[in-house]
Amino acid sequence: MSEVGPPDVGPPDSEFGPPDFKSSDTLAQAKARRLRSIAIAVALGVFVILVFIVTIVRMKGHVADIGF
Repeated sequence: MSEVGPPDVGPPDSEFGPPDFKSSDTLAQAKARRLRSIAIAVALGVFVILVFIVTIVRMKGHVADIGF
């Protein structure tokens, strides 16, 4: 009986590499993917910092003004 699943699924190249890395990827493709991932991470970090700064600026020290 044959195994269920796509025929191109095999063991990973190494235990430490990402699961989507295939041996058919060239070094240029792997480098481009890594740079793209880093760019996304940096953009997300900048966005989080921007939201934090805008939140602090809009509060303008009214944190203690709780209207009970």
